[in-house]
Amino acid sequence: MKGKTSVIILFLFLSCLLLGTDAVPLWEFFENRDMDEISREEIQKGLYYTMETEDGREILLTGRKIHVGDEYITGNNELYRVYKVEGYKARCRFVRRLGHSFAGDERGGILAAWGRYLFANKEEENERSKPDPAPEGKPKGIIGVYHTHNAESYVPTNGTDSIEGEGGIHEVGDSFAAALRKKDITVLHAETLHLPHDRGAYRRSRATAQNLLGKGPDAVFDVHRDAGPAGYYAVQIDGKWITQVQLVVGRQNPNMQTVRQYALDLKNTSDKLYPGLVKGIFLAHGNYNQDLAPTNLLIEVGTHMNSKDAAKAGAAMFADVVAYYFYGPDMQGTQVPGQKTAAEESGKGKYGINLTAVRNAFWTMIAAGAAGVVFFFINTPAGKAREKLLPYLEKTLPYTEKADIFLDTVRGKIYDTARLAGEKTKHYLQQGDAALEKTVKFFRNKAAQLWDRSKTKV
Repeated sequence: MKGKTSVIILFLFLSCLLLGTDAVPLWEFFENRDMDEISREEIQKGLYYTMETEDGREILLTGRKIHVGDEYITGNNELYRVYKVEGYKARCRFVRRLGHSFAGDERGGILAAWGRYLFANKEEENERSKPDPAPEGKPKGIIGVYHTHNAESYVPTNGTDSIEGEGGIHEVGDSFAAALRKKDITVLHAETLHLPHDRGAYRRSRATAQNLLGKGPDAVFDVHRDAGPAGYYAVQIDGKWITQVQLVVGRQNPNMQTVRQYALDLKNTSDKLYPGLVKGIFLAHGNYNQDLAPTNLLIEVGTHMNSKDAAKAGAAMFADVVAYYFYGPDMQGTQVPGQKTAAEESGKGKYGINLTAVRNAFWTMIAAGAAGVVFFFINTPAGKAREKLLPYLEKTLPYTEKADIFLDTVRGKIYDTARLAGEKTKHYLQQGDAALEKTVKFFRNKAAQLWDRSKTKV
């Protein structure tokens, strides 16, 4: 009996430590223990997270929590990585400027460089042998839309930042869907509720995302809004004030490398059509159900302090980007003779094959095993050990970043070496083919002579 009493007292003591003075159910505490967004109370107090460079320049203000290791791609494609977080302020360092590929323009390593020179002619033959693309006028594909955080709303229009049920964000999703439907694109807009707005919302919305993906869409978008001052997302495009759109990629999922390249492709497409529409790409702590499919992307349309109408206009404009990216320039009605499609310019081939993805597939497969181990480690009780290791890992960041900088300075030489090696290898192979052809011709003549002699004898 005494032992049972001790166990009960110990349980109550630990519960007090865990839950504090505000009594909440134990399940709710664990459901919210790792929320990747600030609370509603923090929003109302204006306590947002900021990401600043080493010289104090602010590059991101958001309602999402920022963690060490998070990355951000700015409007001009500069990549930054967080190395320290103190309170609501995260410090980051510049990594490099990105182009069409996350790995760098026309950079895929020595094997990729060899492949480009050894198999260039073969690729051309394959292109010529492919069937013609589908005739124009054929119905377009399918785009899925849903909302993990249904309650998100816009204060100037809705009068509050959160509405229990279908908040203002649903109307923003309607605007996005309507703009796509005007282009003869089938849109599946799921308005299933996943309330309340807590950590469990993504678990609840997972079934919605799976249901949409089961219908074979080209892409699925989880439409949100951020938290922050109105001016932070406000932009004037074509003489109209709208809200910008921010793309969010979850770092805690095995598809992260593919999703971030897809997000960069979309941003580069948007930069061509509507410069300034896509604010940036936040590679954030979390999963966001992006492990289900690499084209399941989270987008944030404005903040709670923007008007809903401005957010609807921004979402409709982003629909143009999505249509252009997946279905070609004809969706815009502004095709220039000889102009490439967005898919071609972003690394996809003429027939929709993503050459950048093919080029990086070899290394992606190698990384997949390691990514799976890391994913398991992050999302299991071993997270406690991870938290203890974080300070030590943080100390290694300056050294790894120095290595990145060093590699950036020598990558030109590496690429040139790979190019020369590829050219020489191709040259030697061509010589080998010529020599082999001569040998085959010699033996063929000898065989013909022997055959003629045998016929003469007969």
